Amino acid sequence: MKEKLLGRTGLKVKTMGFGGIPIQRVTEDEAIKVIRRCYDLGITYYDTARAYTVSEERIGKALKNARDNVILATKTQALTKEAALADLEISLKNLGTDHVDIYQLHNVSSEEEWEKIKAPEGALDAMYIARDKGKADHIGITSHNIRLLNKIVKENIFKTVLIQYNYLSRQPVEDFLRLCRKENIGTIIMKPFGGGAFSNARTALKFVLSNENVDVVIPGMASVSEVEENIRVASGSYSLTEEELQLIEKDRVELGDQFCRGCDYCQPCPQEVPISLVLRAQSLVTRMGHTSRLQKMLRESKEKSTKCIECGTCETRCPYKLPIRELLKARREYITNVLNEFSDL
Repeated sequence: MKEKLLGRTGLKVKTMGFGGIPIQRVTEDEAIKVIRRCYDLGITYYDTARAYTVSEERIGKALKNARDNVILATKTQALTKEAALADLEISLKNLGTDHVDIYQLHNVSSEEEWEKIKAPEGALDAMYIARDKGKADHIGITSHNIRLLNKIVKENIFKTVLIQYNYLSRQPVEDFLRLCRKENIGTIIMKPFGGGAFSNARTALKFVLSNENVDVVIPGMASVSEVEENIRVASGSYSLTEEELQLIEKDRVELGDQFCRGCDYCQPCPQEVPISLVLRAQSLVTRMGHTSRLQKMLRESKEKSTKCIECGTCETRCPYKLPIRELLKARREYITNVLNEFSDL
């Protein structure tokens, strides 16, 4: 894989890293195998967060004998200094290290949050303390709000930003990536596959990697086969074929911007509706085919989705402002049709 400098951190990163969300959903043994395979194949950047339940701990166990050869990045959603410092201590314990390479503010989504963070005794104070005490080599920020980030990066506080970028989320992200390159801020890319919604992961990964202003992309991977396939893509040519360009156009027409990225910020649902699973049913069928396992998943998720009381709590949390209540109804109808197809097989 190619290697780049991550902005002005001075850290050298392979252009594909590891996103730590999906390893929450498999067994610990499986997760450790996935992470070790990443390491064996040359991945150097590992992203996780306090919000990702067991992710930090599993990464720590898998890389306990490789600390000097990897870059560990974690995040805090805390808004206050006290809470952010407490989060960091837990993260360090989970990761089995005395410092992280990058400590990030997690999903800063509004001006109000940012004002709280940088106020006296806010979480930004914790970032400075962590850096000054050697517990975090560099500080960064993550957000789904590009307009807000455009303002924040001009304050010259952070050395890295983590943002969503893929072939259905291009503008104004591409302009922002150019700004980061100009300011020498490291760029870390999440959601290259649109949360699993895209028809071809290989094409989606090549698209992101082909942007010269991207430093490292961190796809989530939950199996060794996914790791190996993504490594093959990241190690090859990033030029898109005519067929791949047609796949991109097909997804643009069919998905538009009304699709679930699988970030799960909408959760937990008060009625325990598995929102992202229901909204991503079509992509799951495409990827998994007509299997008995998928049939069971769809049947259970459809049943749970009927418990929705349309309170709208999920929509207030969604960083992409999706009309979740409306989409749930449409996807429930789709699932019904798929289950009917299952019964005809």
